[in-house]
Amino acid sequence: MKIDKIEIIWEGICKALNYFQDNWLALAAFVLSFITLAVTWRKNFKDRQYNNDKELVEQLKLSLELAFKSLSSDGNGPPTNIRLRWLTAARHIARFRELQLSIKTKLYKTICEEHEEYWRDKIYNLLAHIENSNFFRSINPDEMEEETIDIRSAAVVYSFSVWKEGRSDPLDNMSLEEIIVKYKLYSPLYRHFWDYVKKEKPTLADKVKGASS
Repeated sequence: MKIDKIEIIWEGICKALNYFQDNWLALAAFVLSFITLAVTWRKNFKDRQYNNDKELVEQLKLSLELAFKSLSSDGNGPPTNIRLRWLTAARHIARFRELQLSIKTKLYKTICEEHEEYWRDKIYNLLAHIENSNFFRSINPDEMEEETIDIRSAAVVYSFSVWKEGRSDPLDNMSLEEIIVKYKLYSPLYRHFWDYVKKEKPTLADKVKGASS
């Protein structure tokens, strides 16, 4: 039975080859149609990925914003030490990390990392206001009973405030000399900065001035 099917398929292939052998225009049209279909499919696929990632990044940005707001007491001072709000912040961060893995496109991965770095810095500065371990004990405002911040939720929050190990620093790709030369930071408009360069990097300053003169 399988041999019969193979023979039928082979006969169909042979007929198609014979037809196209005598009809080059038909073959060219077929190939062109196939290529057009493949290009269109790929474009639609990439468009769907970009649209999905765009919506996902907006949600991820919101998750980090909500995490920060859950921790912040007034936006400027130290974080709140209410247990429930630390749990809420940790859940937002955990969801962020889970959803972040779903981003497919390089563009939106980079955009997401930018948002992540912004909120990482905000949370890092917020946590810097904590002076000692007594902070992690508080009074439940509803029950008027002493409680402690959940250690796991605190660990999640603190882990988010740390620079990701293995992530490349965009500053590593920028040469100090190239930046100064490209933007002419040695001009009188930036004399305070240029004086700082001459004090800290005199060899570099001489090299830049020699190349620009």
